[in-house]
Amino acid sequence: MKLYEFTKSYQIFEEAQKYIPNGIYGPRTPAFLTFGSYPAFLQKGDGCRVWDVDGNEYIDYMCSFGTNLLGLRHPKIDAAARKQWDNADCFTLPSDQWLPLAKKIVGTINGVDWCVFGKNGSDVTSYAITLARVFTGKNDILLARGTYHGSHFWCQPHGQGVPEEWKTHIKYFDYNSVDDLKKVVAENSGTIAGIMVAPHRHDAMRDQELPKKEFVDAVNSLAKKEGALVIVDDIRCGFRLKLEGSALHYGWDADIQTFGKAIANGYPISVAAARAELMESAKKIFFTGTHYFSGVPFAAAMATIDEIQASGAIEKIDTLGTRLMKGMEKAAAENGVKVTLSGPPAMPYMTFADDPNLGTNRFFCGEASRRGIFFHPHHNWFVCAAMTEKDIDKTLEISAECFKITREKIGG
Repeated sequence: MKLYEFTKSYQIFEEAQKYIPNGIYGPRTPAFLTFGSYPAFLQKGDGCRVWDVDGNEYIDYMCSFGTNLLGLRHPKIDAAARKQWDNADCFTLPSDQWLPLAKKIVGTINGVDWCVFGKNGSDVTSYAITLARVFTGKNDILLARGTYHGSHFWCQPHGQGVPEEWKTHIKYFDYNSVDDLKKVVAENSGTIAGIMVAPHRHDAMRDQELPKKEFVDAVNSLAKKEGALVIVDDIRCGFRLKLEGSALHYGWDADIQTFGKAIANGYPISVAAARAELMESAKKIFFTGTHYFSGVPFAAAMATIDEIQASGAIEKIDTLGTRLMKGMEKAAAENGVKVTLSGPPAMPYMTFADDPNLGTNRFFCGEASRRGIFFHPHHNWFVCAAMTEKDIDKTLEISAECFKITREKIGG
């Protein structure tokens, strides 16, 4: 097959650097992929497919970094959004979608009684630690070392210009290590406002790691003993593993849960939801943003939740993801390549043996991209409900070819 070229994409990228820092900033930059083997700009999408500015077509296993759960341009979601557009989007006051969505969130997510709305995951994870501090009267927040919880200063993992004082009350423990968690809790006993966890470990540039039962139990029990809150950052996993929330899926006894990404199938909205006893503390918090109240994403979110439930989307992506993971393992083995597939089927990730710097992964994923399969070499992948078994089978066919090339160029 003719390999993709990215002439127009990189011409635009080159010019963009004159007007925008790095041309594209953050993890969307082609520098976070395999430079030269991926496009820099996309032009359109439909279902599970996207097309770049050079006209190349891809089956997209990034699903817009997880927002695309049901498929791009989903007719029911977009119809709900357009209906609200006809009434306008951003008013001086909240739209009449405000209360209906709040009631739907409370009626859908296990263990929550009220919620607030933001735009990005960082908005609501920051809100969650603020709420924990107000409720407990303490300041320290415990995080798993290396886990991403957003781009706000208190948790920003990279970049300059952030004074260390912004992270003064952030303490770190090793994910899935009961002993290290106990050690960090003991060292900060009496000052802990909350323990924030991702439902499972999905840090970039490493295999995913499901939580051990004894670790979940330790977080739940130690938080209760300390009078601290359990905060589950469900931004990435939410609505992919269980409609009622990933906290229920894994057994986290969450006091506060945060959602974003897939909640509105790509429309910009995020949610923090919590138990009833935290409501009075929430009334003391200043939390606002001009676009937090925009009505269109609210309408899309309600339609998305309804469609996930009605269509059996979670079950479908689990089935398709299982087919993908098993097929990738088989294709790799048949071509003499050792790989590890990790994470739940709805959001898998693959690494190669003896590849600590992910150079082999970058090569493999780059070759797949040039043939129309959009994997990410550093970030977990996503499966969406718009995919079919034929899409998975095409992916496996191209992957087998790329495993063969990888074996020939780099080895197993």
